[in-house]
Formats: sequence, C-alpha cells, structure tokens
Amino acid sequence: MDNAFIEKIKEVVGEKYVKENESMASHCTFRCGGNAELFVTPGSIDELTQVVALCRENDVEFLVIGNGSNLLVKDEGYKGVIIEVNSRISFIDVIGEDVVADAGAKLSAVAVTAMENDLGGFEFAHGIPGNIGGAVMMNAGAYGGEMKQVLTCVRILFPEEGVKTLTNEELKLGYRHSILSECPEAVVLSATMP
Repeated sequence: MDNAFIEKIKEVVGEKYVKENESMASHCTFRCGGNAELFVTPGSIDELTQVVALCRENDVEFLVIGNGSNLLVKDEGYKGVIIEVNSRISFIDVIGEDVVADAGAKLSAVAVTAMENDLGGFEFAHGIPGNIGGAVMMNAGAYGGEMKQVLTCVRILFPEEGVKTLTNEELKLGYRHSILSECPEAVVLSATMP
C-alpha cells in the first residue's frame, strides 16, 4: 500500500487511529482471522466519508465494519483498508418522538435511550450485540422484532450518488436483507427510528 495514501488517511483521522497489519482477531466476536493491511477508526461521520472517498479515489479496496459480531476474516487477512465504525461515531439523540443514532451506536444503547425517553418498540434490540450500521444493512432482529418495524429513514453514503436518505420502504427490508446487501460499498451513516 502506498505510503502517501497512508499519510493522507492519517491526516484525516489522526495517526493514533491508523494501524498497519492489525490483527482482526481482536475486532470480531469469533476472535479469529488474519491481519488487515490497514485498519482505520474514524472519529466522525465526516472523517468516515473522507476515508471512504480516499479509498475510492486511490482504487484501494475497503470494507466498513461495526462491532464485528457477524464477521469472519480469512486467516490470510484482508488486503486493503478495514474501516471500523465504533463508539467514536455513536451519537444518539432524541428529537420529539424519534431516536436518531449514528452508525456506530450500539443497539443496546439505542434501546436504553428509547426506554429512558418513554419510546417503545426498540426493546427487541437490547440483546443484539451489534451497531446500528450493521443492523440496518442486514435488518437485524430478535425476540419477534426487527429493524424493519422501527426504522423511519437512514442516511447512506453511496459510491456514485453520494449521501442519500432512504425511507424504510426504499430499503426493501426482508429477513436479514436490505437493498444495501446488493451494494456492498454503500455505508450506513445514521438511522432514525420512531
């Protein structure tokens, strides 16, 4: 990987949040897998957007991950950039009767926020060990509930179109599926839930 590219990434997120040859075993719940050539942890949606843009501009393969709860990495590792969206991008806000959460917000934290604000419907998600971004991508669910039942809209970064807001209907959510499954380079930025 080109050193100039790595330096540009460090300028965006800070040197502390860029690691070369990072073991993926410590970033997924199965605790296995090889190394990521470059591992980046952005600290904001703006940084995330810039890192994705740099990867695309430089034809560098990338994969955005969340909590790693449904992730298996080959022993050979990942040639490219792993972008981890975690607690650094996890702001949760309540606006009226809606909860708005960044992609890195844990589902359990969103459920607690909804409960503390007397907003129902998100109880099913408390026990799911994932983040909002991944939950939207795969229409996560448990205990008779799923994201399809609570999502109003989602902000997504698409490879060609840029940032778009899609409604629940436009996501075409089904069992462990959304239209984002067909566009692996799409990146969930935030979600709004009633």
